[in-house]
Amino acid sequence: MKRMVLAMVAVAGLTTPAMAEPTTYTVDGGLLEVLVTYNRDAWIAGHDHVLSSKTFSGTVVWDPEDLSACAVSISLPVESLEVDPAGAREKHGYEGTTSDGDKKSIKKNALGKSQLNSSVFPAISYTSTSCVQSGDRVVVTGNLSIIGVSAPVKSTMVITADGNAFRGQGRFSSSHAAFGIKPYSIAMGALKNADKLGFTVDVRATKQ
Repeated sequence: MKRMVLAMVAVAGLTTPAMAEPTTYTVDGGLLEVLVTYNRDAWIAGHDHVLSSKTFSGTVVWDPEDLSACAVSISLPVESLEVDPAGAREKHGYEGTTSDGDKKSIKKNALGKSQLNSSVFPAISYTSTSCVQSGDRVVVTGNLSIIGVSAPVKSTMVITADGNAFRGQGRFSSSHAAFGIKPYSIAMGALKNADKLGFTVDVRATKQ
């Protein structure tokens, strides 16, 4: 009888379905948009702009049955940021267009020493710290690092993943002050950017 019981236990162990392992995806595409608006209280009216990059690298670890396994690590080169690419202004309801000359000037200022300082800090990076289900969406909390300064950010994401491909779409906000950056200004502050920064993100990845 004892041998029979042991045999039944052994068989039960063999037939118990194994827990699915989290899937690791390699980030191979997507879109980051940084929404920079001008300060409406300044003396001179300016223009809002979109800084955009499609050059992502990193990994996403995802298990829809166990969000505690979620881990996101992404970086992008600061030099990859483009000013007001085609369709970006219309997408966010910004009026007018930006000439090629103005785009070049704005990017130079944005990457300069007083702003993103790309020659010293060539990358923007993000690392998640937690993922929590919220209805049909996922609240992803993590740290965004700009000019070597990390600040906590929280984004409500729409996640789709099928074991072969992953996509995460969402938005969040932060500020120049969170990274110790003084908003760009000219003419003794008569024209300057607002402190608030908006971000939209669309991360795409494929299974390793």
